[in-house]
Amino acid sequence: MSLLAPTPKRQCDRAVKRARRELARGSTGLFSSVFWYGAVDIDRKHLVVWVLLAGSPSGLPAWYFPSKARADREYDADLLAEIERMRETVVACFSREGWPDAERIDVGFDSETRVTDGGGWHYFK
Repeated sequence: MSLLAPTPKRQCDRAVKRARRELARGSTGLFSSVFWYGAVDIDRKHLVVWVLLAGSPSGLPAWYFPSKARADREYDADLLAEIERMRETVVACFSREGWPDAERIDVGFDSETRVTDGGGWHYFK
C-alpha cells in the first residue's frame, strides 16, 4: 500500500470509473458513456469531463455545459433535470476521490450520435 497521494490522472481514472458505474445504474436510458481529458498533471483546472447521452436527444445543444448555460429555460425541463442529476453524480465521484473544488469541474454533455457523426474523438478538438 502506497502512502503517497494518487496522481491527478489516477484520481480522474478512478472517479470516472465510479461515475460510469453509478450513471449506468441510475440510468433512465439517457446515459451512454463518460470520459475525461485534460492536462491535469500541469494544472487541475484543465480537467473536462464529458457525459454522452444515448442517441440524439432533441433540444440538446452541442457542447452543453449546464454550469455555463445562460438560458436553460429554452430546453426541455425533464432533460435538464436528468442532466443536472448526472452532473451531480460526476461531481460527487470526483469529490470522493479527493479532487479539490470538485463542484467547479467542467462537465459537458452532448449526444452520442452528434459525436459519432462529428468524427468521434476528433469532434472534441
